[in-house]
Amino acid sequence: MKNYIEYLLFKFFVLFARILPFKLVQRLGKLFGIFAFNFIPYRKKVALENLRKSFPEKSDREIKKILKSAYVNLGITLFEFMKFTDLKISDLDGFVKFENFDVVAKALEKGKGLILMSGHFGNWELSAIATGIKIGKPLNVIVKKQRNKFVDGEINKWRCWFGNKVIPMEKAFRESLRILSEGGIVALLADQSAPKEGLYVNFLGRPASTFAGPAIMSIRTGAPIVMGFAIREGNYGYRIVFEKIDFIPSENEDEDIIKLTQLHTSMLEKYIRLYPDHWLWFHRRWKHQPPSEMR
Repeated sequence: MKNYIEYLLFKFFVLFARILPFKLVQRLGKLFGIFAFNFIPYRKKVALENLRKSFPEKSDREIKKILKSAYVNLGITLFEFMKFTDLKISDLDGFVKFENFDVVAKALEKGKGLILMSGHFGNWELSAIATGIKIGKPLNVIVKKQRNKFVDGEINKWRCWFGNKVIPMEKAFRESLRILSEGGIVALLADQSAPKEGLYVNFLGRPASTFAGPAIMSIRTGAPIVMGFAIREGNYGYRIVFEKIDFIPSENEDEDIIKLTQLHTSMLEKYIRLYPDHWLWFHRRWKHQPPSEMR
């Protein structure tokens, strides 16, 4: 019953958003973010702790300013997401621009498939949809199942609206290897905490348990890794920037996995430091501590 009530409330917001122009919805998302910052303290303590430890050089006033903007970013992202099925490709052309797209095209020319990575940065959902359209080939997006099965089914429909496909996380590794072997594209976010026994690499100045899967898939299939970041501009448009992870494997796979995981994690860190308000600081990214011998 709880899931159904949540779903009805969710549908109410969706229907409300869909009767409004897209530009107005974006601005309502901003207002919602400001409201949430002041009155809905969702994981606010977690976010503040993450920011303070990641930017010890910043004052408390600066930290709170970043956090407020992060709430705004999340609000705009959520409201934009609710309008996805109303958008046309021509609409996306009007407010999404691409930078360094040639690295994507060159990576695909190798015929080894492609691993597209990002984090919960900017509007990560919009980035996947716009990139799939730009490439002209569907992305196979690895997704984590949501607690509410009704909401989960709805948002996965939105993700697939323009031709992309979703892969449940529990089936992701084997299915991704198959897709890459056929020259397909696998897309995923790699910024959430892995289990305690995960691979620890440096992230924003601290060791963070990180999934090794992307690196393993890249090394075993030869598929290059390209990272994309949706940067929101002042006019509510987006600039999606791509960067290839340059990596030459050695004969030591274990060391290569660590090195490649650190490389893509450091690339994400680079963009978080450039645009700290774009990242989702609410996740308990450092909830696990590495074994004592690694500290």
